[in-house]
Amino acid sequence: MEKRRWVTVGNLKVHYYIMGDGPALVMFHPSPHSGELLLPLAKELAFDYTVICVDTPGYGKSDRLNVDPTSLSDYTEVLHIFFKEIEVEQPLLYGSATGAQLAIRYALDYPNEVSHIFLDNAAHFNDNLRAAILRHYFPDLTPVINGSHLRQVWVMVNRMFQYFPWCFAESEYALNRPQLPKEALHMIALDFLKAGGIYHLAYKAAFLHEKGEYVQQLKVPTTIFRWKGSIIKKHIDDLLAFDFPEHVEAVSIPEGHTERNLEMIKLIRSKKEGVLNYQQPEKFSQEPEIKSVIKGKIPNRKIPKISADGLHFFEAWEILKRENPNFSAQEIQNLMVKWFTEI
Repeated sequence: MEKRRWVTVGNLKVHYYIMGDGPALVMFHPSPHSGELLLPLAKELAFDYTVICVDTPGYGKSDRLNVDPTSLSDYTEVLHIFFKEIEVEQPLLYGSATGAQLAIRYALDYPNEVSHIFLDNAAHFNDNLRAAILRHYFPDLTPVINGSHLRQVWVMVNRMFQYFPWCFAESEYALNRPQLPKEALHMIALDFLKAGGIYHLAYKAAFLHEKGEYVQQLKVPTTIFRWKGSIIKKHIDDLLAFDFPEHVEAVSIPEGHTERNLEMIKLIRSKKEGVLNYQQPEKFSQEPEIKSVIKGKIPNRKIPKISADGLHFFEAWEILKRENPNFSAQEIQNLMVKWFTEI
């Protein structure tokens, strides 16, 4: 069973999940999600590792950075102090998408303090495509009182699994795959709403970092997963077209989610030999008291039923706005996320 912990880094609180025993394996999540997304995979790896799923600053339950980041090193600096606080030495790192770029950047910034990195959904984009993506991929999702931003969130989430990039809804970018169930799209949309108007910060910094040249510079043992079911498989292959040093290996992973996880688990487990076991400091052994700071009135009625067109978000928004007429858009959004996730 995973345990939740917080560490104070400067004036920031960094939240993480921890489970298992053995060498430290730290897992970095995609944006705009949180460490919670990686828990199913982490629980399997916890039979061999002490697994730590950290919420990137500004996501999940971790505080945002004090200033907007100019690069991923603004995040790795905080994570480096975080590791020192919890006394993790020479961890293995796993990262997916944004998390993969964080793992690369961390290994470049602190090459003598990492045992191995595993890169899932890591890619390369040429400069022209990256510039085009950055012009359109990150619309403003700052909450507005009439709830109109909810439509943009739902459009983004729907298109993300139909096109890559989602903002280029033309046939040449079509993924030609079945749409995810509305319940899965709802959960993804909630992660965008949890991150709110700053959802793009680490996400965008990672896109700027998606360059094969950075992987070529790595000095630590590295495994790149070429997942056949990835929506960015073409761009993973663009990354693998680069020449890498011998300590950087690429491994093909089956398309199905179950088969994919089994193969990754097997490969990650194979790299534990020779890595020191991790023992969490006693001061972090106690479960912290968790207090909700979200205030407001949630009606005593059934929550709106999830709909394929996303209108359930609008329905919930209008209900909460009527119940809390003096609340700001951000306060209503916080209440809505709470309603859909905790009630």
